[in-house]
Amino acid sequence: MNRFLKLSFIPLLILLFASCNDEPTSVGYNLLPEDGKIQFKQLDSKETPINQSSSSFEAKIKLGTSPYIILGKNSNLESVILLQFSPAFADSMVIYYKTNNVKIKKVWMEMRRAYKLGDETQNFDFTVHQIRKNWTSTAFDKDSLALLTYDSKDVASSKVLVDTLLKFDIEPGVIEQWLKYRVDTLSAPKNYGLLMKPTANTQRFVGFIAFGETTTSNLPTLKIQYEQNSKVDSLYSTPYMDVHIVSGSFPKQPDYIYLQGGLTNRGFLSFDITSLPKDIIINSAKLELTIDTLKSINGQPLSDSINVRALKDSVSKSLSGDSLIVSVLKRNKNIYSGEITWLIQKWISSSDTKVNQGMMLSLADEQRSLARLAIYGSKASEVINRPRLKIVYIQKK
Repeated sequence: MNRFLKLSFIPLLILLFASCNDEPTSVGYNLLPEDGKIQFKQLDSKETPINQSSSSFEAKIKLGTSPYIILGKNSNLESVILLQFSPAFADSMVIYYKTNNVKIKKVWMEMRRAYKLGDETQNFDFTVHQIRKNWTSTAFDKDSLALLTYDSKDVASSKVLVDTLLKFDIEPGVIEQWLKYRVDTLSAPKNYGLLMKPTANTQRFVGFIAFGETTTSNLPTLKIQYEQNSKVDSLYSTPYMDVHIVSGSFPKQPDYIYLQGGLTNRGFLSFDITSLPKDIIINSAKLELTIDTLKSINGQPLSDSINVRALKDSVSKSLSGDSLIVSVLKRNKNIYSGEITWLIQKWISSSDTKVNQGMMLSLADEQRSLARLAIYGSKASEVINRPRLKIVYIQKK
């Protein structure tokens, strides 16, 4: 009986495997009516060139919500850090300070690196200054930096960056002044925090965890050692407000689209798809961008994604209501690629020919990185390097 069953299964298995053939066959083809057949067609801008245009533009964004604060400079960019502290001076400290029984013995800062950009063999140095004008991280930008008031004196010393830990001393008099203001607001200037500026010979960037990180051990920490009534104790304080501000310039070359974090620089890209029929359904629309690795600068963590959004106006670079929909291009070697099917379908389906105002390109991590990507644009000398749009669509016969 078992032998019979085994022999019976053989032709059944053969039939199953034959029906699962990966290659399509013509079986059933003639069962479809002629007017019901679906045809897949393709438009590939590499094979069939279509008009396209691209450019770069600067977009003003606030960096107060960035997960990183970045310090440093290179030949094109400079980034400074503003930190605001509110040390929890105990009431007993205030009381003893009034009777000259509190002395600030040592003050130092510890900051753990979370981001880096540039050759680590290059110099990294900075100065620290007391800020004398009020500021807020949510409103502060590079225009605000020009109006900022701070002391010219550098209050930091003994700066050491080993592996991922940056340590430096701060003059005890700084905290003495903060404590003095806590005791009597008329006896000392108010504390508006510290400004960290890279020196002229610095040629790389280092980033640190910004305020908002739930794990406080990763945050920059101000450590204060003091003597109170002949007893030595310590007080730790993390920033309650911080921001980094980036200034500088980017190359303006018409054959490239430059995407720059921090500054911030974005890209514009548009394709003329009016040659496509209106009564089609987009099955797939893939955008491919090629980068010039020699002109690009990336950090760690890598900037490996590009966001694509629909534009409302190609001149003002304003965004539309559905710009909240973001398509993401991921990197593979020197190509960033991803699906933008929804965007192409929107342009095709609209009765308004002006709905196609192009798309905006930006680094997905533009707030927390200083990476610069040089993407070959629509005027690149080598056609093969230009932005490529591949559309697969269906249309009834």
